[in-house]
Amino acid sequence: MKKTCLLLCGVAVLLLAGGCATQSVNTVEREDPVGSPNVVDDRRIVTDTSLGRHLSVVRVNEGTASGDLARVQVILRSNRSKPMTINYRFEWYDLNGMLVTTASGGWKPLRLMGKEQKAIGSIAPNPRAVDFVLKLQEPTVK
Repeated sequence: MKKTCLLLCGVAVLLLAGGCATQSVNTVEREDPVGSPNVVDDRRIVTDTSLGRHLSVVRVNEGTASGDLARVQVILRSNRSKPMTINYRFEWYDLNGMLVTTASGGWKPLRLMGKEQKAIGSIAPNPRAVDFVLKLQEPTVK
């Protein structure tokens, strides 16, 4: 096991030392993960059909942070072989479906390499925020 880990680390160092010319992403993870996510069926992700062809939602995990704040993590996967950049933002809503304003409600960029998976997340701004919507968009060209 140690030899395999050392070999994988050595290969990773060689690949990283080779520069940024490669588009692939190499990952190492546990064979038997310790954590068990609270996966939910979800329709709270908003995107357009063009972006929907290039990006997939792999999983949505929900939990809590600091005891009473809702927390969400969304795993996204690029379906393209080339790098892509998207913008995303989480919006939080209370029990009545009213938008809860947040200081960090702006769009954030996310860069994905070809076929890469990445996790993005958010924590509710206060205990009243119990539901979310994740909005995804392609960057506007200026």
